[in-house]
Amino acid sequence: MPLPPELDQRIRNRFDELIVEANDLISKMVAHDKATRHKSNSPYPNYGHGAEYQAIVVKVTSLIETVLPDSERGQKVAQDIGNRAYERNWDLTSALRFTIGTLQGLKDDYENGFLDNLEKRIVANISSDYMAQVEEILAAGQSDEYDHIFAAVMCGAILEDALRRLCSRQSDPIATIKDNGQPKRLNSLIAALQQENVFKAVKADQLRTWSRIRNHAAHGEFTEFNRNDVEQMVKGVKNFLAEYL
Repeated sequence: MPLPPELDQRIRNRFDELIVEANDLISKMVAHDKATRHKSNSPYPNYGHGAEYQAIVVKVTSLIETVLPDSERGQKVAQDIGNRAYERNWDLTSALRFTIGTLQGLKDDYENGFLDNLEKRIVANISSDYMAQVEEILAAGQSDEYDHIFAAVMCGAILEDALRRLCSRQSDPIATIKDNGQPKRLNSLIAALQQENVFKAVKADQLRTWSRIRNHAAHGEFTEFNRNDVEQMVKGVKNFLAEYL
């Protein structure tokens, strides 16, 4: 799902800021090297700017961890940048040029949507499509009809699928199957995720409310909820998917 506009803009700005900062340091290094070349016997010029270079590396690494969280690709890119000057005996100017090239490539990928986990993007889009269908069902219906019952069941199924995926995405995946081989139901999934602090008690209570509506709809207990309850459920589940998927 798209990032909030404010966060998206901050990330775009950060790419630009770090590219400018790295280029400015290169200019500073080149000027310093020309002025002191005859005085230095070091085969590795510009190590006098090591602190400034390392500060940029740390900032770039933080940005990579933001746009590529918990990914092998992010770890590899950050490691390449962090070790470039020292592993290959490059001078810091060359290492910074490598860092700028990496930033430019990541910026282009980010702006064109190629940094997202593809599976997550596909799942998010599918869930969004189903939620759009649920909203259409409610919008097309009348207050005295029962289309909101089907909408509640379908919305509950989408929510259950989302919770299962959340369980599987944890660093230590949460089991979604009981010991007897039966799948865990909504309330069990909610409890397991809350126990792992994926969300707080307030969010868990909201999820349980939607679970009750889904269960009432699925078991023919139509007097236990109304159209307004389902409309609020649909809005809430849609927001939940945007936040957690």
